[in-house]
Amino acid sequence: MKKASVVFFTAVCIIGSATLGQTAVSQASHARSSPKSTNTIQQVLTADEARRLAMLHGDIAALDALLADDVTIFWGDGTADDKASTLALFRSGRLRYSQLEYHNTRVRAYGQTAVVTGQAHVKAQSDEHTLAYLVRQTRVYVRRKGRWRLVASQTTRVAPVP
Repeated sequence: MKKASVVFFTAVCIIGSATLGQTAVSQASHARSSPKSTNTIQQVLTADEARRLAMLHGDIAALDALLADDVTIFWGDGTADDKASTLALFRSGRLRYSQLEYHNTRVRAYGQTAVVTGQAHVKAQSDEHTLAYLVRQTRVYVRRKGRWRLVASQTTRVAPVP
């Protein structure tokens, strides 16, 4: 039962970012950003978009490269998964996204760490459950060996969507 619950909430809780064209960095952050921090924000958004596409298309190799080995993903029901169990959900086909759209995305960079927050519309199939939710999410990326990797993700369901 716990495994089914984890699978069910995986679709709700692992959310990728919207296309870069739909991503909005707050004007306040942008106005104070140096060229270096603006470049960092773009790098984080690029990594986040690559992760969103990997999840949307079930690209295990890409997802494996974008998740840190010590990633922790907190689901809406309070359970958590690590990298191996997250990849297993996609590899098995038990989790399949049909829509991952982010809105009101904000990136704040702190040296080698970046925090991404925003809302998302999610539609997915998790085992036998069809999911459609508006969610809020926080994702934390860390730059390791020159690459941005997801180290933490937490999602909260806001409301079901038709």
